[in-house]
Amino acid sequence: MNEDNISIHEHYSGGVRLPRQMFTVNVFGKRVYATVTCRSSVVKKWIYKIRFERRFKKDRLIVGLGVQWCPNLSYRVAATLQLCVGRQCLVFQIIHANNIPRILRTFLSDPFTTFVGVRNYVDFDMLKNKYNLYVTRIVELGSMANSRGASMETMASEILGFHGIKKPEFIGRSRWDDRGLTKDQVQYVNEQLKSVSVFLFASV
Repeated sequence: MNEDNISIHEHYSGGVRLPRQMFTVNVFGKRVYATVTCRSSVVKKWIYKIRFERRFKKDRLIVGLGVQWCPNLSYRVAATLQLCVGRQCLVFQIIHANNIPRILRTFLSDPFTTFVGVRNYVDFDMLKNKYNLYVTRIVELGSMANSRGASMETMASEILGFHGIKKPEFIGRSRWDDRGLTKDQVQYVNEQLKSVSVFLFASV
């Protein structure tokens, strides 16, 4: 990761136990506000907020989507679901969720919302097979950028000029099923989602 252009700050609650962690991730001068949680009530509030803020763009809402899986299994099981709209990102620790809110199911299956990621069809299969979550409108970012098969690092560098975004293998293969994610893990997923978001919304 590029420490000169990418940084992360965790917001502490002063000893009060909250059902979420809050972070600000700075990616090449663009701030991302990340919420990390396993609580369905927090997920509901996040989606309600996004829908309210984008209520006049409902027919063209574009969402960055990613999944991290458990590294210690012989088959892939989604541990976290990441969503990003503009500057707001959600990291839902779905493997530890008390339940999956209905509004998440309807959000993912909304035919007027487009979900974009990199090499993302495997992600959608994991969501469907384990959690019975269906994503209706799927777009692979590489196909939009005429760079099918290219990595997020390559597209971020060549198209956005974000030189230095990396996906360290040791973080990618770390324990995404742990209840407490590290700053490196949160930064890892938000760098990617912010790059998707900037590519789509150039000015966010």
